[in-house]
Amino acid sequence: MTSLGDRTWYRVVAGILTMLASIGLVRYAYSPLVPAMIHHDWLSSSQVGYLGTVNFIGNFIGAVFCAWLSRRFTGGVVCRVALLIGVISVGLSAIDFGPWWLAGCRFLAGLTAAGGMILAPALVAEGVPKNQRGKLISIVFAGSGAGVILLSLTLPMVSGGDPTWGWLYTAALSLACLLIAWPGLTTRSNTLTPAEAAAESHVYRGRLLLLGLAYMFSAAAIVPHSIYLAAYIHVVLKQPISFSMMVYAVYGVGVMLGGPLMGGLVSRFLGRYIALIMCMGIGLIAALMVVFTTGVWIAVASGLVLGIAQMGYASVVSHRALVLAGPAGHIKWWSRLTIVFNISMAAAAFAMGYMIHLGWGYLAGFWMAAGCFAAAMISAFFVTVPREINSKG
Repeated sequence: MTSLGDRTWYRVVAGILTMLASIGLVRYAYSPLVPAMIHHDWLSSSQVGYLGTVNFIGNFIGAVFCAWLSRRFTGGVVCRVALLIGVISVGLSAIDFGPWWLAGCRFLAGLTAAGGMILAPALVAEGVPKNQRGKLISIVFAGSGAGVILLSLTLPMVSGGDPTWGWLYTAALSLACLLIAWPGLTTRSNTLTPAEAAAESHVYRGRLLLLGLAYMFSAAAIVPHSIYLAAYIHVVLKQPISFSMMVYAVYGVGVMLGGPLMGGLVSRFLGRYIALIMCMGIGLIAALMVVFTTGVWIAVASGLVLGIAQMGYASVVSHRALVLAGPAGHIKWWSRLTIVFNISMAAAAFAMGYMIHLGWGYLAGFWMAAGCFAAAMISAFFVTVPREINSKG
């Protein structure tokens, strides 16, 4: 009989739970807890951005070593260790030892997010037919949104606005995901014949660099929503902390839909070339919804729109990396793209924190997001795929 860890359906479940924990919980728990941490004097508004930068630096370091560690210890082992580090980092965040302590915890959380983001799609795509890889990858990315929704809807009730209980609750959820996913996080040997493996081994470096450029701009563009949306609604739009924490549930719906919708349905009918361009355009709309309006519900809805764009282009870019680099080069090039992504996010988080420090306010960051999405959309027009690989390029 096939072992549980080798069954494709269970590996998909494990991938979903990995994304749910590493991205939806470990990484995004910070955002809905920002209003509470500001209210309880754990952090100032500008420090929120600086800690976001530290988190993205952790993502960067994790992405740098992810491919190398995966070759040395296998991707499954590295993914498990990354999730374990994430559980520990979230648990330690419950102790208020000041901004520097929390910065260290966010750095460790960044390592987890990099491991989950890079390795979960790669592990699920191993050993499955070529025509199923894109669909399975898009399904796995939905786990991120499920985590954001779960946390945003239940966090106010469990924590009562107390950051300590919020972090402990997040740690418990993350641990549960790790225990359930553990058997499915194994590296599966490639089932391709030597001839098939040789056909998929060519690396299109030029197109991968263009893909990285679009990914870089889109990374900077999501920072204001992913870090500051709850704080913006609480501080600028004068909404209660509990309401501000729960707006990320709407954002999470978008994140959950983004992969299956843009990486699945739209890519299937229009092709991933069009889907990638559309994702950047949808992100631009999300930024402009905040810039040109002051309505609370429009700001909340912008989170939904941004979430669709974010996980939509993430799933498309991951599959594009697989197609352009081949299965053998997927983790290496997806790691490189993740490095670019996190450098860009770190720079944007620092820039937004500094703009707030200068007194420019939250809207300056959303203007930055609009400009970056416009640049990403233009870059996406040049990310084509050779006809011999994908007729729908």
